[in-house]
Amino acid sequence: MCLVVMLLISASAFAQDAPQLKVRAHLEPSGTVVADSEVKLVVDCLTTTFFTEAPDWPLFNVSGALVVLPDEQAENLHETIDGVAWYGVSRAYRIVPQAAGVLTIPAFSISVHPGGVTTPAILTTRELKIAATVPAGAEGMRVFFPTQKLSATQTITPTLHDLKAGGSLTRSITQVAAGTESMLIPPVNFVEVDGLKRYAKPSLTKNVIQDRAGLVAGERTDSVTYVIDHSGRFKLPPVTIEWWNTATQKRESIVLPAISFSASAARERPLFDIPADALSKGGAHRILVIARWQAMLAAMFLVLALVSIWAYPRLAARFKRLRQALHDARKRHADGDGPAWRALRIAARNGPLKATIPLLYRWMDRSRDLKHPAMIDELKSSAELRLDELVSAVHAHYSGQPQAELNSRESIKALGRAVKHTRKSRKAKSPLPPLNKY
Repeated sequence: MCLVVMLLISASAFAQDAPQLKVRAHLEPSGTVVADSEVKLVVDCLTTTFFTEAPDWPLFNVSGALVVLPDEQAENLHETIDGVAWYGVSRAYRIVPQAAGVLTIPAFSISVHPGGVTTPAILTTRELKIAATVPAGAEGMRVFFPTQKLSATQTITPTLHDLKAGGSLTRSITQVAAGTESMLIPPVNFVEVDGLKRYAKPSLTKNVIQDRAGLVAGERTDSVTYVIDHSGRFKLPPVTIEWWNTATQKRESIVLPAISFSASAARERPLFDIPADALSKGGAHRILVIARWQAMLAAMFLVLALVSIWAYPRLAARFKRLRQALHDARKRHADGDGPAWRALRIAARNGPLKATIPLLYRWMDRSRDLKHPAMIDELKSSAELRLDELVSAVHAHYSGQPQAELNSRESIKALGRAVKHTRKSRKAKSPLPPLNKY
């Protein structure tokens, strides 16, 4: 009987000493937000003891929105609730709705490690909803892009002097949006110009991040090269960039001026002109006495100068070829499948499917492991079911059909495994045909 009582007392004491857990989640702001503006999902994990390790914060997808978990240090919490002391940590997800409508943030699980127990515990958040809308006055915008501040500049290379038929010039427009991810900045629309052939170049994006302030601005540069067909006068039309000012809640626009230039017909001309009166004027006659060592030194300098003049064009040409070869090598690397694959993995990890698809096709076009032109159906594999899901999701995206939720990150991992398997099979295959057997 005493043993039973002791066991009951021990069980009661253990139940009292077991840590209590709770999780809270709320949105900032909590009301209706403007599409493409940032919403914070603040999640608090609390316990009555302490956490031996940091919680395992998961990444999740929200249909119609971009979800990012910034690399920021968690905030420590210490609160008293109903007379009980609670301790915990808090992290903030960043969610950016991509269109108007009601978006659902699904419930997700967080693994925590409270002190006093040997196994991790699971906390599950509640389902939340975000209502996104487009403000009055922005209904007629071609692209709704809200930001705190937007600036845009344009550059023309090379200079507009001495352009000739067959030459080219590049127009680059750089947009800088305060407090906005670079991937959210819409691209510039370059139009066709009569007499010029237009060739678009890949866009360049980067985020300006500071240690304490975090994301400061996003920067996007769009460029296009125009090749001049014939001589004459040409005009690149002005570029208008519309955006929504979140500070004034008004529609604004930036107009970059038109560029006018002339191109002459291509023809040869001499490298330099010799002036006709170079020797027309004489000077006073003088007798100079030069020592032998001075004559030898002057002769050596003269020979060195002649050798330098003779070798300079060749050395300059070799240096120019070397510099061009280095530039071509860097460009081949930048346009290769390696950078395209890294950009695809980052987009699959951080962005929605519609932001991942263009980077998927970009990698397929540059991959040496696929046929060209690359087609999405070539990715189907009986060994990797994730690839079939990815192909179906892409077809559904372009056909406008409703698509099931897709784990882009796992699909890209499956694609990487399939590519590695293809490379190993190709290396293992003998380059020689099999010998005839008799």
